[in-house]
Amino acid sequence: MVVLVVEDEAIIAYCSAAILEGAGLTVLGPAHTTVEALELARNRQPDVALVDIDLERPGAGIGLARQLRTQFGTAIVFTTGRADLACAHHDTAVAVLSKPYDPSELPGIVRYADSRPRASGSRATPSRSVSVTRLPAHNGSGA
Repeated sequence: MVVLVVEDEAIIAYCSAAILEGAGLTVLGPAHTTVEALELARNRQPDVALVDIDLERPGAGIGLARQLRTQFGTAIVFTTGRADLACAHHDTAVAVLSKPYDPSELPGIVRYADSRPRASGSRATPSRSVSVTRLPAHNGSGA
């Protein structure tokens, strides 16, 4: 499985990449901007992307996540301190990992994201948002 790490905080980015590699996953990046992330994804399409919502500007990760999902069928996991934005864009990601989080959770959440149902024409289509950090799960009712 190929995992793209998109995070502008260097310590978090490199720690996440090391943990995922240690779990036997192939890691792209880390990328620190949307441009870097898209370049990496074009070269080798990721199965899952860990995307920080606030990259080079507030909310930049949301547009990036949508592009990755649409163009490459990538399953998205938001890693963020902005639970409000993650919940508002629950249709974009299969899961949300709220900062601060335990880095040891990463391999499990990545495997979960990769296991989500895939629609024809794309590899990942989220059916609902799941919060790993106990945010309310979205059930499609708009609540």
